[in-house]
Amino acid sequence: MMSDDKPLVSFDYAIKYLLKDKGDYGIVEGFISALLKTKGYKDVKIVALLETESNKEDSKSKRSLADLIVEDEDHHKYIIEIERNVKDSFIHKACFNTSRLIVDNLAQREDYTQIIKIFHISLLYFPIGNGNGAIYHGKTIIHEIETNEKLSVHIKNQQSGEVFDATDILPEYFYISVPLFNDRLEKEIDDWLHVMKYDAVPKNYHSPYMVQVAEKLSILKMTSEERARYSYYQKKLYNDRDELQAAEARGKAEGREEGEAKGKIEIAKKMLKKDMPIEEIMEFTGLSVEELVKLKLSDFRH
Repeated sequence: MMSDDKPLVSFDYAIKYLLKDKGDYGIVEGFISALLKTKGYKDVKIVALLETESNKEDSKSKRSLADLIVEDEDHHKYIIEIERNVKDSFIHKACFNTSRLIVDNLAQREDYTQIIKIFHISLLYFPIGNGNGAIYHGKTIIHEIETNEKLSVHIKNQQSGEVFDATDILPEYFYISVPLFNDRLEKEIDDWLHVMKYDAVPKNYHSPYMVQVAEKLSILKMTSEERARYSYYQKKLYNDRDELQAAEARGKAEGREEGEAKGKIEIAKKMLKKDMPIEEIMEFTGLSVEELVKLKLSDFRH
């Protein structure tokens, strides 16, 4: 049992905040493990933070919260990419970023058989789908067209001797729509969704990491400098959101104006064909004499 009224920093900010200190990796590991376990994978530990070419781009073009290498209990290593999105181009962004991670990884290893599998995790702060669930998962599966047989390419690791399916290296994607969490606390991953949605630890929880979350992410325990950085981060997100909403509003307004203008032109063309008085057409459509003359000449040429 734990009170959920203590304010926490937003979880997306906490990821970057925690990864600055190796002693704080446990919380991020707990979240990743809980998410991967929903698809049958085992608990993981962070073994490295990636400094890829993608990470070196300016923050506006990429904005990943973290690019990590993790290892599970069987010593399988994966790349984990976590990012926050407040816009609906998240599918394209996920495709771009995983592709860049693969390219960066190949450039460093120079051996195509050593590509590490990538899991892309998008934290979305808007609804997606039909609103029936908060977590979506997908991966590339290749089938033969006529028989629908799933392609499996078995490759033996020369060092460990382990045989694996090469198609498993293709990226997997998790999209978490934070607002669509249904507030039911039935599984370990639900605790993390609650933290993301409410910036608070639930009263009844399953994850053993919730005690650490309440301790480490408390706003009340941040220094004045840490609070200032957090305030700047939040302000930047709000500005980005406002810019997006303003751009969408402009696009809709321009679309309406363009549609209205086209509608007036079509009406004017029909009225001109019926030889209706110019003054009447002007009054009805709002078009000028010059515009109507151009329309009439254009129609005459055709």
